[in-house]
Amino acid sequence: MLAEAVRNHQDQLLLEAGRQITAKSIRVFKSWGIRRVAVRSEPAVDGWGDDPVPTGMPPAVDEGLKERFADVVADPLMAAIMQAAARQLAARQPKKKSGYGRR
Repeated sequence: MLAEAVRNHQDQLLLEAGRQITAKSIRVFKSWGIRRVAVRSEPAVDGWGDDPVPTGMPPAVDEGLKERFADVVADPLMAAIMQAAARQLAARQPKKKSGYGRR
């Protein structure tokens, strides 16, 4: 959702603030050379966006993901991608040996 109206270099309104960004609006922005727009995130839906990084991640992995996704985490799709990446990285973490069979 747009936080601010988008105008071209001739100050013509392309899309007003508060409107959803669609594939069509992105094509229009690109055709006018608009490279950046101000967006606002919508409230979390069904838990998405509440905590982008699952808890229990090693600090280095947690900080690395937060750093890489810092500028896009407000986007629900990117937050979901970040969560998927965190799950994959957590699955790769070496498991601690239980010491089974040793005394």
